[in-house]
Amino acid sequence: MTDKMLQLDEIIRGYGRVIVGFSGGVDSTLVAYAANKILGANALIILGRMETITSDDVELARSIALENRFNYREISYNELEIDQYASNPVNRCYFCRKELFSRLKNLANEENIPFILDGANLDDTSDYRPGRIAAKESDVRSPLIEAKMTKQDVRSVAKFYNLPNSDKPASPCLSSRIPYGIHIDRKAIEQIASAEKFIREKGFTNVRVRHYQTTAKIEVDAWAIDKLKRMNDIVEAHLKQLGYVEIIIDEEGFQSGKLNKGIVKE
Repeated sequence: MTDKMLQLDEIIRGYGRVIVGFSGGVDSTLVAYAANKILGANALIILGRMETITSDDVELARSIALENRFNYREISYNELEIDQYASNPVNRCYFCRKELFSRLKNLANEENIPFILDGANLDDTSDYRPGRIAAKESDVRSPLIEAKMTKQDVRSVAKFYNLPNSDKPASPCLSSRIPYGIHIDRKAIEQIASAEKFIREKGFTNVRVRHYQTTAKIEVDAWAIDKLKRMNDIVEAHLKQLGYVEIIIDEEGFQSGKLNKGIVKE
């Protein structure tokens, strides 16, 4: 692990000046922290604020930036206005990342910064990640992949550096809860965010509310399913207040990327 930490530092040192795409997740936090540690003000840390990122994640990102004195900025735009995004094709993430990286490239050109970094780790190369295509097209560098760091490596290093989100569950954008082909709109995003926050506040760690228009399918960790069932009445009542008609508890339990099952990778 020490070797990987040193390798990550050397990779980032070699960039000289960078922009880091920062989301508040543990992966991009580690890249931002390391870039700030090695390059100081020559690392510009950018949080993209969109509708599909929860307010809790935004506040966490801001607190990390403040505590570590990042050279930090925010950019805001409406993801739902991105061409082909709201129609929710199977490569939706490509269009999302393409827009983000385009904006970061424009900023990099304005600031004369040669490199843009993201938080992709080695595990991301073995999953369905259409956003990786956009990263390659935009010449975005992925120092965690270059340092051959897996997700577990990232968490271990983040814990060593006492980063507050070292054990934070993965929190992909809220659009990932909507099956491909179902149109994405602000109402659906707000329903999902409110439903998941309510359930998490009841003591659940990994929570996904899969949004099938008027049906909500809830995933929690397999060991917590019985606990969720005991709370079914209050959870169902709250989700119906949000506009759902049918509420289903997924008996398989939480599985990250479940909606990607069955997609043929080319």
